[in-house]
Amino acid sequence: MAGTDKGDQKMEYDELKRLMDGQKDEMTAAERMKAYNAGEEVDYIPYTLQAPDPAMADIFGFTTTQFAKDFEVKSEVIRRRKEEFGLDSFNVGLGLKTIGGALGSKLRAPEHGIDYVEEHILKDYADFERLEVTDPYKNPVLAPILESAKRLKDRFPDVSMTTSVAGPISTAIAVRPVEMVLKDTRKNPEMLHKLLDLTVECSLKWFEAFHREFGPVGTNFSDPVTCMDVISKKQFDEYSLPYIKKLIDGTEKIMGSRPGAHICGKTSPIWGDLADAGLFSFSIDNCEDLKEAKDAVGDRMRIAGNVPPVDVMKEGTIDEVIESCRECLIKCADNPAGFILNTGCQLPIGTPKANVEAFIYAARKYGRGARIGKMPRGITQG
Repeated sequence: MAGTDKGDQKMEYDELKRLMDGQKDEMTAAERMKAYNAGEEVDYIPYTLQAPDPAMADIFGFTTTQFAKDFEVKSEVIRRRKEEFGLDSFNVGLGLKTIGGALGSKLRAPEHGIDYVEEHILKDYADFERLEVTDPYKNPVLAPILESAKRLKDRFPDVSMTTSVAGPISTAIAVRPVEMVLKDTRKNPEMLHKLLDLTVECSLKWFEAFHREFGPVGTNFSDPVTCMDVISKKQFDEYSLPYIKKLIDGTEKIMGSRPGAHICGKTSPIWGDLADAGLFSFSIDNCEDLKEAKDAVGDRMRIAGNVPPVDVMKEGTIDEVIESCRECLIKCADNPAGFILNTGCQLPIGTPKANVEAFIYAARKYGRGARIGKMPRGITQG
């Protein structure tokens, strides 16, 4: 296999650890990203894992609820993932449903799993006028998250902190049921536009508060509902793109830099629109092809991706993880606007620690000597 160079012999975990012991970092993650962004050659390709916190908590023996509510648990996970996986940054942001909860929807979180909306606040637009733009300093859902960010930054002053929100339509369905939102695109466009405008205002208020407390930081948004598996291109053009553009422009005005984004599912019909809107980087689901994205928009937008999170990261072997990383690099590591090795979607709870380490091993081995727009020497020289 790719990681062993021994034909069909499978790599065992102890061999992976031995090989990783021979890999030495020449840069910190922050130094690597700074140099990469400047067009310099780096020790190896920058990498990340999409929304890793639930999986990381699980790997280190904690539940998602413990991670979300216990400051010491959260600190321990951040410390260990930096030490053990080189993930030298952490995100304190708003999940897909957080603004919905802040506006009054009832959220429920299992002890170990992803939260969900139990009851939406806006089932009737007659109640819309009762909704107000959220104040991160006063809102009972948002204020504790902002306070947690302050405490974490005090504890980890040298670790980069980022923040994130959900995209406009994905936020809207945390306020109003998805079937109603989709029906609104045909039956009640005027009120849907008002709802989408409110979601963006709430997101930008969060970024404003974050900037006030911490200065300019990296930003990101996830918008799974805006993919072509859920809405049509026509619906995207009318109800998603204008608000994504408003979110991008507003973020740049606040932070001085444009955000990145992740959208699950099929997105190739909207790649050009996202690049035109000014998106800095785009994390692409593994159902799409990295080379096609590079050829289409790679000169205008950084691309990240797209190792399959379930079939490879959670359920695959060490060799399969390594080979998938290598394939991603072959397809897109020479992207003109840059490339970040990443998973194709959120790292699943239950991902084995060995597979995370295999991902890092492959980034170091095959991403060696990376530079924006150039294929890494780890690929060209072996």
